[in-house]
Amino acid sequence: MMKGSLIAASARARVLPRVTSSELADQIEKLRASGLDVVPLAGAPYWPPPEHVLRAAAEAASRNENAPSAGFPELRMAIARKLDAEGVTVRPESEILVTNGAMHALSLVFTTLLDPGDEVLLFKPAFFFFGGIRLAGGVPVYAETRQEQNWRWDAWALEAAITPRTKIIVLNSPTNPTGYVPTEEDLLAVARIAKRHDLIVVSDECYDNMVYDGARHIRVASIAELRDRTITICSFTKTLAMQPWRIGFIAGRSEFVEELQKTLEWTVLRCSHVAQRAAQAALEGPQDWVSEIATRFQRGRDLMIDALKGASRLSFARPKAAPFLFLNVSQTGMSGDEFSQFLLRNYGVPTDGGAFFGSDSHVRLLFGAPDEVIRTAAKRIAAASDECSNR
Repeated sequence: MMKGSLIAASARARVLPRVTSSELADQIEKLRASGLDVVPLAGAPYWPPPEHVLRAAAEAASRNENAPSAGFPELRMAIARKLDAEGVTVRPESEILVTNGAMHALSLVFTTLLDPGDEVLLFKPAFFFFGGIRLAGGVPVYAETRQEQNWRWDAWALEAAITPRTKIIVLNSPTNPTGYVPTEEDLLAVARIAKRHDLIVVSDECYDNMVYDGARHIRVASIAELRDRTITICSFTKTLAMQPWRIGFIAGRSEFVEELQKTLEWTVLRCSHVAQRAAQAALEGPQDWVSEIATRFQRGRDLMIDALKGASRLSFARPKAAPFLFLNVSQTGMSGDEFSQFLLRNYGVPTDGGAFFGSDSHVRLLFGAPDEVIRTAAKRIAAASDECSNR
């Protein structure tokens, strides 16, 4: 429909908000320009990948080479070796598709698999999968998890939400924003549900290496009952310190990948050859730096938690993975979104309002930063909660 000289956006696009982290980044930039001291917290590794990765990228940048639409064979082989070592055997030539990060991978999956009105089941609180689902014409449906149960997946609630329109279960393991790490028992419960109702499982495993306290990340597709019905999505953003490179991959049955590849070709044709060569170097080169990422983030988590223990009117479940603390602020008398804005504008601490993830009682707080930055952020958060208590 034309309105003057403008073309109206589709109904699907009009109802979507902006991505909360991107909107927050723009807000921080404006506040810093106005002179506000905003604490530089980060969610993905805040240091660059090692020299051998940067060198591979520089060498690739000197060549104008087009990668195949599925990704360079060498990169897909390196990904297959990684997955095989983690209990998931895939054929690199037909069961792996390289993508522009995990967000791109999710968009491909939802666009390819969903028809209008198809329902997608998710545990809540949840990463903002809803945008890609709605853009593809799908309907997100949620099963609740609870802070007092450490955000453990509730298989009964999941199955109770199934209807004749349900097509996909989305799993996020480890979970953003709660940091929950599912157990084998959790995964087997989901497997029984998926098999009983003949559902596809889409497993976002972007924080696969960022787990703490000796917890073990289990690949969803390593569960025998889930192998053939699971599409795995991974990213080099978090666990390989490559956030700006926008590189990730999809792994699954060749029938899935063949259809997903067509969608990729009709949207971006292929992914950056520079980012792919950097990712290949990250997988094929020395790996000692990879475990250090999780070690640094566990330290950041512990520092943040220790500093917030005495904060009035704040509570949380201790995350076992990922770079977030999902902080319950309901006792401050503010909603999560209100407290997030209060904290940013009055104390210079950036957080995401929890409503975007399905809980208006929480904010999502990042703890990827040098020690002194984390201590400063925690001190300001405690002061903000005290101010709310004294109102």
